[in-house]
Amino acid sequence: MAQDDSAGRSFDLPEAFLDYLTSTPYSAEEYHALLQSPEERYVRIRDPTLSLATIAQRLQVDVTELVEVSWTKRFAQRHPTLRVFRIPETAAVRQSDLYDSGDVFGVDASSIACVGALDPEPCDHVLEICCAPGTKLCCLADLCTVTGVDINRQRLTVARSQVKRCKLSNSVKGLWLADGRSWAGDGQELMSEGLTPRDRKQTRKRPKVEAFAPDVFDGVLVDAECAHDGSLKHIRKFFDERGKTSKLQSLEEHMPWLSEAKRTELAQLQFELLCRGFQLLKEGGKLIYCTCSFSEAQNEEVIRRFLAQEPRAQMDPLPWEMPENPVERSTPEPEPEMNGTLTARVRKLLRSPEVPCRPAFDLPPGTACRFDPQRSATGALFIARLRKEHGGEGVGEGW
Repeated sequence: MAQDDSAGRSFDLPEAFLDYLTSTPYSAEEYHALLQSPEERYVRIRDPTLSLATIAQRLQVDVTELVEVSWTKRFAQRHPTLRVFRIPETAAVRQSDLYDSGDVFGVDASSIACVGALDPEPCDHVLEICCAPGTKLCCLADLCTVTGVDINRQRLTVARSQVKRCKLSNSVKGLWLADGRSWAGDGQELMSEGLTPRDRKQTRKRPKVEAFAPDVFDGVLVDAECAHDGSLKHIRKFFDERGKTSKLQSLEEHMPWLSEAKRTELAQLQFELLCRGFQLLKEGGKLIYCTCSFSEAQNEEVIRRFLAQEPRAQMDPLPWEMPENPVERSTPEPEPEMNGTLTARVRKLLRSPEVPCRPAFDLPPGTACRFDPQRSATGALFIARLRKEHGGEGVGEGW
C-alpha cells in the first residue's frame, strides 16, 4: 500500500487508552507498533464477469497493483459476488462508474470471512444485529434475504444508502431502528423512508414484517458493539501529525468503553445482544458473533459465558482450516517496498489460499478465530460460529 502518514510516526497514547490496553493481548509497545504500520485497502467487486484488467482500468490503477485476495476465493467460488481485491491508496473508487452502479464496495477482507463463515443459502432469511453502516449487510443481501437492526439512526441511514446504491432493496426485508437486545419486529423501520416511487413499488413486494417470535431466522450475525480498538484507521484519526491526541474528547466519544467500569457494561451489552440473536435463531441454524476488538473480555469470554448458560448452544466448526497453535506475536519490523506499493510479506499473504487468521483463545479448536493487522494484513476481527441444537444439551460448562 502507499505509504500513509502513520508509517514511522509516533503516537502519544493517553492514560485512559493505556489502561484499556491492559485488557487486550497487546502491550502498549506492541499496539503502538501496529498503529505505525501502513494498512492495506480492499474492495469487493460484485460483478463476477469483470476481468482484472477491466477493474484496474475503471479504478484508474496499475494492473500490477490490483491483486485478487486468494484466500477469499473459497468464498467467491460459492458466492461469486464476494470477490475481494487489494487496491492501492491512489485508486479512485468513489469517482469510478463502478461505484455509481454499486458494483464496487469498500470492505475489509476479514469481513468477507465473517460472511463466508455464516454461508447462507439463497432461500435463507438472515438477521444482522448491529448492522450499520451496512458493509456486511450488503454482502448478505447479495446472497439471501436479510433484516437489519441497529440502535444508531445516523449509521442506519448510511446502511440504507448503501442498500439503495447497490440496488438491493428487494433483498433487504427491513432496517429497524431498535435495541438489538430486545428487538421483536418493533421499532421504526427505515428502509421504507425516503424512497422513490419505484423503490416504494419494490418495497410493497416484500413480505409484510410482523413481530418476530423466537426461532424465526435461518441465520444470525451479531456484529456486536465493541471498543473498536482493532479498527486502527479510525483510532489514527484522533491524532495530529505529531502523534498527539488533539481530539481527545472525540476519541473518548468514539470509544466510550475505555474505563474498567464501562468495559464491564460493554461485556454485558455484548452478552445480551448474543442472547437475543440466539433466541431469534431457528433450531439447526448458525449464528456468527464478531467484534473488531482485540479484547478477550469482549470476545472469548462473552462466548464462554454464553455457552455456560445456554444448553442448546453448540460451537460449530468454521468452514476453513487453521493452524493448531497460534502464531507468536512479535513487534512488526519495517518492510521494504516491492512491486510498487506491495511488500513481500503482504504479497505472500494475498497469494496464499490459507485464511490468514489465528485460533481464538480457549475455545473448541476450529470454531473461532482472530484476524489482526500483523498476521492477516486486515483490520482486527474476532469470529465465532455457533449452532442451535434441536433440544438436548450443548457443550455448556465444558468450556
